[in-house]
Amino acid sequence: MPTKFRTDRTDSMTEVRDLRTGVPVWASGGHSTFAGAPLLSPAKADVVIVGSGITGALMALAASQKGLSTIVIDRRPPAQGSTAASTALLQFEIDTPLIRLADRVGMERASRAWLRCFHAVDDLAYLVRRLRIPCDFRQRRALYLAGETLSAVEMAEEGRQRERIGLPSTFLSAAKLRSLVGIERNAALLSDHVADLNPVRLTLGLLRRAARAGCRIHSPVQLAEVAASGHGVQMVTSDGIELEAKALVFATGYELADGVPSAGHRRTSTWAFATAPQAGALWGNGELIWEARNPYLYLRTTADGRVLVGGEDEDFSDAATRDALLPKKIDALQKKARQLFPTLNVDAEFAWAGTFGESENSLPSIGAIPGMPNCYAVLGYGGNGFTFAMIAAQIIEAQLFCQTDPDADLFAFDR
Repeated sequence: MPTKFRTDRTDSMTEVRDLRTGVPVWASGGHSTFAGAPLLSPAKADVVIVGSGITGALMALAASQKGLSTIVIDRRPPAQGSTAASTALLQFEIDTPLIRLADRVGMERASRAWLRCFHAVDDLAYLVRRLRIPCDFRQRRALYLAGETLSAVEMAEEGRQRERIGLPSTFLSAAKLRSLVGIERNAALLSDHVADLNPVRLTLGLLRRAARAGCRIHSPVQLAEVAASGHGVQMVTSDGIELEAKALVFATGYELADGVPSAGHRRTSTWAFATAPQAGALWGNGELIWEARNPYLYLRTTADGRVLVGGEDEDFSDAATRDALLPKKIDALQKKARQLFPTLNVDAEFAWAGTFGESENSLPSIGAIPGMPNCYAVLGYGGNGFTFAMIAAQIIEAQLFCQTDPDADLFAFDR
């Protein structure tokens, strides 16, 4: 007997949420749009992917380039959900520090998770270069500033444990930090092997490559019913169109799908702004900066010399409340950025709010959905959405081909 899931909630298998508001800096132009085609008749594929953000795009590329017939569906145009609100800091540093994660899951598992993120940054960088996707990809360094989550003493220990497992992080004293970027904090970790990019350009570039490999991309499309069995997955859209696949992948970000376990995950609201270009006023070599605080502040630069500032996260996802707080939150972020860099112009040319997901230990859930044969999902991203998306594509690709990924157990839903 197939496992059936059906919902009357707006005739959709996944929650319908307002994932962002305002105008992200990525909407300022410089990239062409990519529209999905209408789904007008029944279709069959090896894999159906629900979601056309960064995770769906990476998954679509991996599946289609391996010869699997692939369909991507989304209720929105491609890359217009949470991906468009991302600040796209590509780093191996998980929101939960290595020494704190080790307390929760053990040092062996914590080390494997951090190292997998380290390699995922490499893998994504290689993919961008190999496919020559124009997405303002830039290799950077990251500064992790001591705060209430990690004191200077704990920051030094964090650095030692990272170095012990081969991660490129260097402890900086207050004097060294001041000399490097002019920030007054009592300690920091300086890490190589990070990057930043334009998330919309990257996602659309990946979808174009997947389309060239035969992937069909349809929007707007909503799933209303799924029947999963050992023989495959039968689906019906809200328009009554039937889809059939050997496997179904939910890459729906923070709009949770019926039947996908979400215990230990929560949705959080976040805010961000971007300044006008001011290349002559930027710090050091444009290091990515974030704090050991909760909520933490983060700053990065863009390819055209803007400063992008985000944070002020709160554990709720009501869109109306989130949006009403936009002016207040942007003001708070501007004050914090000005404290770090008093001469910086922090006037907001772009400002936006968004919703994203987190888990209790900052690790995502990736893989087969318990009780739903041939169905897979990805949940929980925190500040590592693009890194985890790369890992998710690799793990689920292996599972589609009945192979074993060495780290699948770290992220499995039943771990």
